[in-house]
This record gives sequence, C-alpha cells and structure tokens, in this order.
Amino acid sequence: MPSTSKIVVQDLWKDFGDPRKSGRSVGGSGKATVPVLENINLEVPEGELVCIVGPSGCGKSTLLNIIAGFIKATSGQVLIDGAQVTSPDMKRVFIFQENGVFPWLTIEENVGFGLLDKPPKVRQPVVTHYIEMVGLTGFEKAYPREISGGMKQRVEIARALAANPDILYMDEPFGALDFLTRLRMRAELVQIWQREKKTILFVTHDVEESVQLADRVVVMSQRPATIATVIDVNLPRPRDLDSPEYLSIRDEIFEVMGLDYSGQSSSSSSAKTPTPAVAVGLLSSPTQPKRLDAEVIIIGGGPAGAVLGNYLGCAGIDHFIIDKTHHPRSHVGESLSYSANRILKEIDFLPVMERERFIAKGGVSWTSWYDEEQTDLEFRGLGDFGHAYQVDRARFDDLLLKHAYEHGARMFSGALVERINFNRQGKATGVTVKIGGARIALKSRIVVDASGQDAILGRQLKLEKRRANFPELALHSWFSGVDRGKSSTAHFTHIHLLRIGRGWAWQIPINDEVTSVGVVTDREHFVKSGENVNQFFKWTMELNPTLAERMKNATQLREFRMDGTSNYIMDSFAGNGWLLLGDAAFFLDPVFSSGISAAIHSAKFAAEAIFQALVANDISEQSLSRYDEMLRPGIMVWHDLVRLFYEFAPIFSRVIADSEHRVSMQRLCEGDIFDPAAQHTLTILQDALQAIRTVPDSPLHKSLRAAVI
Repeated sequence: MPSTSKIVVQDLWKDFGDPRKSGRSVGGSGKATVPVLENINLEVPEGELVCIVGPSGCGKSTLLNIIAGFIKATSGQVLIDGAQVTSPDMKRVFIFQENGVFPWLTIEENVGFGLLDKPPKVRQPVVTHYIEMVGLTGFEKAYPREISGGMKQRVEIARALAANPDILYMDEPFGALDFLTRLRMRAELVQIWQREKKTILFVTHDVEESVQLADRVVVMSQRPATIATVIDVNLPRPRDLDSPEYLSIRDEIFEVMGLDYSGQSSSSSSAKTPTPAVAVGLLSSPTQPKRLDAEVIIIGGGPAGAVLGNYLGCAGIDHFIIDKTHHPRSHVGESLSYSANRILKEIDFLPVMERERFIAKGGVSWTSWYDEEQTDLEFRGLGDFGHAYQVDRARFDDLLLKHAYEHGARMFSGALVERINFNRQGKATGVTVKIGGARIALKSRIVVDASGQDAILGRQLKLEKRRANFPELALHSWFSGVDRGKSSTAHFTHIHLLRIGRGWAWQIPINDEVTSVGVVTDREHFVKSGENVNQFFKWTMELNPTLAERMKNATQLREFRMDGTSNYIMDSFAGNGWLLLGDAAFFLDPVFSSGISAAIHSAKFAAEAIFQALVANDISEQSLSRYDEMLRPGIMVWHDLVRLFYEFAPIFSRVIADSEHRVSMQRLCEGDIFDPAAQHTLTILQDALQAIRTVPDSPLHKSLRAAVI
C-alpha cells in the first residue's frame, strides 16, 4: 500500500569520492569514497514541522540537499507525493543559513521575485500579505543593506511563502543571527507555520531550538550517519521551556547524541578546577558549560544589577542583564547615601558622576512640626569624599547600565522574566523570558535576582517575610519653585517630620530648578482621609510649618506617583545556583536614603561570592551561602536602625548632632551598616536615645514628650 506521507526517504545511502585516500568502493568501481549517510529511512506527513539534529559534520545538510533534489544519493530514493525526486522543484523552497536576498532589489521586489510570471494585480496583494505577516510593513522600498540580519531572514521567509511552496527546506536559517534575534525568529517561525501549515524540514545543531520548534526531532548519529532515533514532541505551543516534559525530551536528545546537558561528552571525566590566577581565564576554562547563554544571568538593570555587571565584566565573567523596561526610566530614590561613593569609586564611576554634574549633597537637614529649629548633619569629617550625590534616577540608572556595557555586560531590555528555572535537583538553571507572545528559556550557571520589589525569585520560592510597624505608602512628584531654605544647606537632603503617626517628607534637589518632594506614611492615613491624591498630598504638606512655607510657591511638574513601602526580608539570600540582590532580597524604610547603597554593596558581595564559586567550580547553596553571611548582619543593623528612628523620631537627629560619637553614628545612618563596628555604633546610639527617657529634666526628654501625637 503506497505511503500517504508528504515526504518518504527510502533506504538512502550517500558516499562522496575522496581521491586523497583509500576507502570503500561502491558498485565495484574501485573509486575511493567517504561514507556520509547510511540506510536513512524517514517519512514526514504533510503539514508537519520536523527538525533534524546531530553532531557537527554528520551529514544533516547533505540529507536535506538530497531530499530537496540538489544532490543525488548514492543509492536509495526520495519520494514527494509519491513521485521520485530527481531535481529541485519550484514548489519546494530552500532557505539557507547564508543570506540569500538579492541586494539590488528592494524588500518588496525580493518577496515578489518568485511571482514574476504573475500579473501585478495578482502579485502585489500576495507580496503585501507576506510582508505584513513577517512584520516588515513600512520597509517595502528599503534595500537589504538598510535592514538588519534578522529582517533579511524574514524577507527570505516571506519570499519563500509568497511562492506558495508545498515544502520549506531550512538549513540552519538562524545560525548566523545574533542571539536575541535568533530567539525572536524562532517564535515568529512557529507563528507563521501555525497559520500557513506548510511542511517544513529544519536542520539545526541546536537541540534547544529543535525541541522548541518541532513536532518531531530526527536525531542523527556520528558520520557515517544513520537515524539514531526519532522523538515525538507532543507539547502544546508556546512551549513551556522548563516543564518536566520539555526537559525530559531535551535531555533524551542530548543522551542519544552522547552529550550531557552542558554539551560535554557524557563519558568524559570530570573537569578540573581552574586556578584563580587570572579571572578572565574562567571564560576559557574547561569547567564552563558549552551550551549556556551566559555564566551569570542578572534579572534587573537597576543599580544593583548594573553594578554587579560592572564587577563581573571587570573580572571577565560572561553575564547577561535582562530588564523588563527600556532605559532611561524614572524611579524614586534620588538621594545617594555617603557610603555609596565607596562602591562607585571601585567601579570607576565617580568620574562619570562629576562629568554629568550631578548635585553634590553635603549633608542631611532635619525639621520637625513642633518647633522651627533645623538640625544640620554635614558630611565634613566623614571621610575622603566630602559629599554624596543627588541624582535624576532615570539618567543615573541609564549611565550605570552603559558603564556596565562598556565593561562587557550583555543586555536585553523589554523582556519580562516570568520565572527562574530549576532542574530536578533543585538547582537554578536559568530563566524563562516572555518576548511578545513567545516564551524563551535562557540558561546559565548562576541566576541573580536584582528585580527590585518585584522580587521574582523570592516570591517564587515563597521566601518573603514581612516586617510590621513601618510605613506602607510613599507619594511623590517633582516640583519647581520649592524654597530650599538657607543657601548653605540648599543642596542637602531635607527630612521634614510630620504631625502624623510614622509620617515624614523628603525634599531632594534634582537640579537647579527641580526638586523631588515626597511623603512617607501609613496607608491607613490616606484611606481614612477619603481624599484624592492631590488633596491628600497638600494636606500632608501642611503638617510641617517649615515644609508648608517651602511649598507655598511650588509648581508640580509631574503626575503624582504612589509606591508601596512594605518592608520585607527574604529568608535566604542565596541558594543552589542563585542569589538575591538589593530590593529583591530586602526592602526597608527609605528614611536614610540607604536603599541604593545597600543594593550596590550587595552587588559587591555577590560579585565576590560568584567569582569564588566559579573558580572553585562549586555553585552549590553551601558555596554561595557566604554571600548571605556577608550581607544579612548589615541588613539587620539597618532594620534595627530604622526601628529606632521611628521610636525616637522627634529627637533622633539632635541626639546624633550632640553626641561625641557623631561621626560614627552619622556614618551608620549614611549606609555603613556592613562595617564591623556597625553593631557597636548602633548599640551606642540606642543607649543614648534610651537614656533620654530616664532624664525628665532634659530638654530632649521634654521634646520627646511634647512631640507625642
């Protein structure tokens, strides 16, 4: 009974002549030959997408060329629709890895090339349809030299489809494209195939690509190649790239090819540990898996992720930064603490800060609702720098990312990381990224979550522990015309205590004209007020006489933004193949402007832990736990410092200003929470504040009592 399959390959063999050496002879000719394909039998039903994978040089492309009629088999035959293939056919189109568009024709003319025998009225609607299908509308009159590699590949696909072929032969069509374009083209090909339902034979060396695309995967052996197995991929589309079913199929293919998941021979001995003499040696170390998208994937391009990218780039460690937004983008947190300078100096970013003329922040000034005295805590005497910085976060974050790029970071913006992927042993193996309607798996040895308050990994693993008794709402905007007080402190950060429970406001100069003003308080105050955002903000400004006076002539420049300030700390900052950075690991009250400082310090600690783990070829939870040990004590100091502030807010700044330990206390408030002496300084400050309560005649005791709301 004749086969109903679209393509039938029967007992196909192929040898190539090799005059340089002796080989077997075929048909008694005595001619030396090199065997390439042996006993190939395959059937492909109509409308199926079949991928062919195998070791490099095994004969995958040779088989495809024989099926397409470009090369004759030594023996055996290929049937299409029951007829033997003896030569190429106009109804079967071949798409090569090398770019095949005609450079002298426009995109429109390229796509319509196979329809030149049709009249324009018939040809043009078809051309327009397929140009639109591959997303090239608007580029009809462009020439190939004016578009990207990925767009040229789309032109080839559109040209092939416009000819209305029965079969598409695709020989590693995306192999010459850059990584990100390759991901997008895979997703687009599946969408086009689902609409057109053409029969596709697709040759690739990439096992992941084959499982993402195919209905079935044909796995070939080493040369002389046979079909080792054919694996059905009965998974819904779009494919869930970290589902157990997907991973099982992928691993089965690797096993058939004699490889483990890293791309190394499954029979090879364990890799040797590289010496730490030169960091860049990690990139060529035998311990580096050959099938990774990066050694380290960093989720989030904020300060924590960008600074880590700088450190890893300087160490020669291949890494990828994925951010869901496109920079520049606005963000709260415009006042940098003094301790941030240390990290910015280490990554050689201070010259950028000076070049961009960010405002130099010389200290912090405090005002209260119950008196008019302003307490100024200047930075003079704190160390080498003399000042910190006030920043426009959109510009600052963008510059940090560019700095990371200059040091070797690869970046992917506008992609949403949906989850972190784990293998059956519980090790993080990469991430699943959503790009448009497609989901793509990216692989790495280590995953770092620097996604900010999205805290993707911590919430995926249910590590989050909320901290009560802290404010839960921040409402802020930019203004012009804000009175900045006396000239000597005009560039300071100003903290205004409000006559409301756990309430305060910030005043931060962004440039000579613009001032950021925001209020932090409990969400219940906003709910109870029953007012809209504008009315609530105006009401809070009146809760401090000094602030009310300064805002008298202010003009709002942006819409209000309301952010949650829920405080939390993750149970673990590190695990098997993963780390949490910055707000993805912890978020505490912003009163001391220490958020960025703590985040970029966590990036420094993470870089050290990652380097040592890669050098030791040990990325286990035990190996990476030293990161948690470095970070957590400082975060707990910060937590206790913030709690202390809210307990003694009316006298907090005055106690520091009057203390003989002012310098160490001020450094603590400016983010030196990881200093070995931080806990001791915190204890001194706590004792000093508690002592006020025991001295009823003290002016500060009276102030503390008078300020009770």
